[in-house]
Amino acid sequence: MKEKNDIKITPLLFLEDERLLGYKNGYIYTINSRTFETIEKCLICKSFKERFLYRFSLIRRLLRLGVRTVIQSDSETVLIFINKRIYEFNILDKTISAGYSPEKGVRALYFSKIDSIDGFNDSIVFGGYLSNPEKKQVHIYKRVGIDAWGVIFTFSGGEINHIHNIIPDTYNQCVWILTGDSDDSAAIWRATDNFKKVERILSNNQIYRGCIGFPTEQGLLYATDAPYFDNSIRLLHNKDEKWISDKIFDIPGSSIYGCAFNDKYVFSTTVEPDGRDSSLFKLLFFQERGVGIKDNYTHICIGNTKDGFKDIYKLEKDYWPFIFQFGTIRFPVGDNPTSYLIFEPIATKKYNLNFLKLKIE
Repeated sequence: MKEKNDIKITPLLFLEDERLLGYKNGYIYTINSRTFETIEKCLICKSFKERFLYRFSLIRRLLRLGVRTVIQSDSETVLIFINKRIYEFNILDKTISAGYSPEKGVRALYFSKIDSIDGFNDSIVFGGYLSNPEKKQVHIYKRVGIDAWGVIFTFSGGEINHIHNIIPDTYNQCVWILTGDSDDSAAIWRATDNFKKVERILSNNQIYRGCIGFPTEQGLLYATDAPYFDNSIRLLHNKDEKWISDKIFDIPGSSIYGCAFNDKYVFSTTVEPDGRDSSLFKLLFFQERGVGIKDNYTHICIGNTKDGFKDIYKLEKDYWPFIFQFGTIRFPVGDNPTSYLIFEPIATKKYNLNFLKLKIE
């Protein structure tokens, strides 16, 4: 059963006090996570481009307007990546910082909170996500103060294209780094000792190319992000002092987004092109999917290593070219206290850019 919320907003983040934050037209919405009623809204972005152009869904999609990623750093502060800047929103007094701009072209696909990992200082970090076919050096950034970030680790030139995600793992007392996209760049790295030691664990195969993952007692559960290779949900674990990746469940497309939900894990799939030719002409005039994208739907798959996974929901990609974004589903971050799975479809025929909730029995 699916239900659509009356407010067309982007669900962003479940706060530690169980409220839900959303975003629309430069405003942050605070929502009751159980009744889904709006409690208040606060203007945080006064940019004309953001507030006016955001109203037009195709322009919003073309220019990648809105919030890219978000995280709650402490009881008072939420970090929000809007367009090309990272802002700090005080959820108590409703103030917004001046913002921080990373180097040109660098974005964050995910923020990560390192907490209670041996050998690491507690911190907020993100990895450089950028178009980098030349494989120039790529940095990991650490928050060192309000609107202040420093480089804590650098991948040398020739190693990777970009960083998809950084995943702290309290079970293995390490930090996993997922990188892409091709050849040795498609890799899983293991960091220890405050990133002083970063070792490539597995690489040079699209089964090691991931964007979203979750540490579990059994190992690192992740989904592959391979538009030109068959995709799956996999488990990285240590066997006989050797790290191996086992397939858990086949999925019909690449996966960029996911979330934890009660005792289960959720992954969405993406409708996208091959990716090895990202020319403007191709993005504008071709709708050909990569061979790893089995149909024209973005799917939601849910499960765990004990009970297995199943495909529970899908929406069809719309007719617009891929330059207006891939067909996919995004989820708010944080702990969801409700019995509803909350998400936002992107570039779909139905419910495009809507706040949706799906009852999970």
